[in-house]
Amino acid sequence: MKVYYVGKEREYKSITKLFLDLKNDETEKTIFIDAGVYDVFKEYKEVGMPSPPDDVRPSNYFPYNAFVPGNTRLIGIGNVLLRFAPSKEEITYGESRTWAPLNVLSECHIENIEIYCKNGRYCIHDDCHNLYPNTRHYYKNVRCHYELGDEKDGMRLGFNNTVGNGMPQGCKFEFEDCTFAFTGDNKHSAFYTHEDGFDTPENSPSLIFKNCLFLAGEGNDRVLRLQNLAKADLHILTRVESSYLSGGIYLTIHNEDSAQHYDVTVINSGNPPILVDDEENNIYPVKIYEA
Repeated sequence: MKVYYVGKEREYKSITKLFLDLKNDETEKTIFIDAGVYDVFKEYKEVGMPSPPDDVRPSNYFPYNAFVPGNTRLIGIGNVLLRFAPSKEEITYGESRTWAPLNVLSECHIENIEIYCKNGRYCIHDDCHNLYPNTRHYYKNVRCHYELGDEKDGMRLGFNNTVGNGMPQGCKFEFEDCTFAFTGDNKHSAFYTHEDGFDTPENSPSLIFKNCLFLAGEGNDRVLRLQNLAKADLHILTRVESSYLSGGIYLTIHNEDSAQHYDVTVINSGNPPILVDDEENNIYPVKIYEA
């Protein structure tokens, strides 16, 4: 298995540059990141990452980002901070809606990293778009803080969710000892996920949280937002265990003729408010257990 290092005294000083060099490498590999602060916005500018137009479609972010290479263990050594916080004068509206400090598509293991984002898309954008089904995405001790974007020319910069997650068939997403903190308004969330719109119920994805913190500002009543896009009868196992939620779990549907397919179990995580778009089409009522 290949091993790479990023740091001030290493061959690679830029995480973005290494990701781009390994863009098509799907072999098993480990990337160690030395302690320090990594300015991802500055790195994007240094490597000449193409700038998206201001009217870029939300789904058209692939050509404009550097992604964690497939089958990668990304491990921080000590205190590692990925920082993405350009001023509103430095970043365009299109860049703020497209660029994120950490982008993931396929199989990964990410551990011991802190991420701060303001005026960017999300802290973490992990969306397979059905390109990488049946993969495992594991995060441990990843601490994310997203701050509400500035206004520029009458528009709010960024997407203003801490994590943006899309789940294709058969994928397993696991978060352990992670923090999802959001400072902003009550329209957005600390963690937002959706299934990727496939229409076959077999091999549904799963979403597991253990020992995690979901934190949002005062008045934010939906720190964990679960959105259903598909019309098929899916069964999306969702488990929140030994965690803390400062607000509620929001189950929402995208298509009027679809139903809610997240089977949510909350264990030893208090009694968070449960908000449901359509109670009649809520196939799996949320189950809450305390030891």
